[in-house]
Amino acid sequence: MNMLEYMMNAESVSIVSDGFKLDGTFYWEEGALRDDAPLVIVCSGFTGLKHIHPERFARYLTREGYLTFGFDYRGFGDSEGEQGKVLLEEQVRDIANVVAYVAAHAKRENRKLVLAGWGMAGGLVLDAFGHAEDLVDGLVCMNGFYDAVRVQKALRGELGWKSFRHFMNEERLRLAQGGEARKLDPFDIYPLDPISKGYVDEVLWKTPGYGLTSDLDFADSLIAFKPEASVDERFSNTPLLIAHGAENDLHPVSEARALYAAYPGPKSLYLLPEGGHTEWMLDEDPKFQAFAGRVDAWLQQSL
Repeated sequence: MNMLEYMMNAESVSIVSDGFKLDGTFYWEEGALRDDAPLVIVCSGFTGLKHIHPERFARYLTREGYLTFGFDYRGFGDSEGEQGKVLLEEQVRDIANVVAYVAAHAKRENRKLVLAGWGMAGGLVLDAFGHAEDLVDGLVCMNGFYDAVRVQKALRGELGWKSFRHFMNEERLRLAQGGEARKLDPFDIYPLDPISKGYVDEVLWKTPGYGLTSDLDFADSLIAFKPEASVDERFSNTPLLIAHGAENDLHPVSEARALYAAYPGPKSLYLLPEGGHTEWMLDEDPKFQAFAGRVDAWLQQSL
């Protein structure tokens, strides 16, 4: 079946997170939905929208019998909140509140609950687990990073990292002296490798509703982001799949290996051969099919 022609069932719901209504959707295929399949929440990465990658995974997984869920963070899509504003700690709270809501649905249907994150959300779901550990039966971290400073140094080099810190200090001084807050290009703060930039320009920027500007608050939030440090004995009974592009130049494969080494619970590591960060994230791309297929196989084996 051509996945682009595939039609799945969808039910929209509203979830309140810190007073903001988040736009969320359950996805399933009536004839394929399995009684024993877990419910899978798929969380977007940086600047992502639910109708991009969460729905992409939904189109694959619902054909295999899963019930899935996607949502937009506060300030994105049809969710309430300041448009386009990103603070990672707020997105962690959004995920945790979504988990509480969706877990109640999973319990009513006697399903296990899996929390999956793409890109930046690969780390966000680890932090969110700390708020909702008793509600989550499995974790999937896809093409994520787990120590922001480590990745910044890898992408910028030591001199570039020093220059970026100088920029942040100068901007902080300007604001402390009474200067007006100004909008910044988010990809000056979160730099892209050339291949990922091409995908963002050619695919994501053409998606309705995609895009934002940023500010120093986001830079502070990003640099403080180190979900690997929150991985402790609380995770020891929760299975984890780390799935990563073997040639990911945006979030180096060393990030996946570092999380694998640190994780105390049952764990699996899958490296997608010849896979970068996002250039293969298209429904019909064989790399996406292989990647999503490995997620499906892990779900069947581990949950």
